[in-house]
Amino acid sequence: MSGEGNAEKSGGGGSSGDGSSSDDGSSGGGSSGEWICAWCDKPHDRNDPPCDNCGHHKFERAVVPVAPENTDHEREPVWACPECGREHQRNSPPCSRCGNAQLEQRVPDERDYATELGGTSYLDLLEPRYAVALVVAVVAGAVLVLGLLGVISLPGMSGDSLAVSNVPGNATAAGGHSLAAVESEYVAVLNEQRPDDPRATRSSGLDDAARFYNQRRVKSVAGDGSLPSDDRMQEAIAGACDSEVTLYTATELSDASLSSFEDERAVAAALVTSLRERYGAGAFDIGGASVGVDVHALPGRGVSVTLLVC
Repeated sequence: MSGEGNAEKSGGGGSSGDGSSSDDGSSGGGSSGEWICAWCDKPHDRNDPPCDNCGHHKFERAVVPVAPENTDHEREPVWACPECGREHQRNSPPCSRCGNAQLEQRVPDERDYATELGGTSYLDLLEPRYAVALVVAVVAGAVLVLGLLGVISLPGMSGDSLAVSNVPGNATAAGGHSLAAVESEYVAVLNEQRPDDPRATRSSGLDDAARFYNQRRVKSVAGDGSLPSDDRMQEAIAGACDSEVTLYTATELSDASLSSFEDERAVAAALVTSLRERYGAGAFDIGGASVGVDVHALPGRGVSVTLLVC
């Protein structure tokens, strides 16, 4: 009897060992949570209550094995450029940053991620071509702003342009005389007629403004335009004179009389005399002033003279 009892006990122990091997999941290797707490659902590797999270004394087999919390995981390999270090998801050379023709496969480690997260800036995200485009856009924007402010002149921006199109007559010569030389002699004659005063000097800015007004005047006389407004003239003169500007204009001489003068100085003297008679001898107080002058030949009607005095 005792032997049989021992045998039965031994057999029961063997049966219990098989059940334990099957129930607690120890033969499963412990790499996945096959048992979960019936109360808090925490996964466990073995059927070995109580739960170490809530203390509950009953486990249930998980329908789908739940992986225990594990920080170890395999990182996806990347393709890195050996020249600049730029990482790519695929082996598709050349490098999008530096153009290198070869890429190398490697698996990033924790140091790579720490470096990326700690040292990445917005500048690192810029491709070279995008950086060039950004610089071009900034420069173009700056040039446009300067053009709108009148600091520089831009083609096609007529707001500050002093060019006048389709002006009749001749801006360079009349009666066989150079009108540019007549303009120079005009200022020289003005200075000679007031020898005791400081000499007046020509200003290129006032010359441009005088030419702008005179050409608009020529078109107005020809019935094909109008004179510029006071505000437009102030824009034209801006930067050339910081004080009050006096404007003198006249239409003088004729083509026939122009050709009778010996040279440009004689033409200039006749124009000064004619303009002085029109405005009065005391009108030309130009001692030490800056002046701008333009002489333009009208078609068959003499010349138009504009004088600006600052």
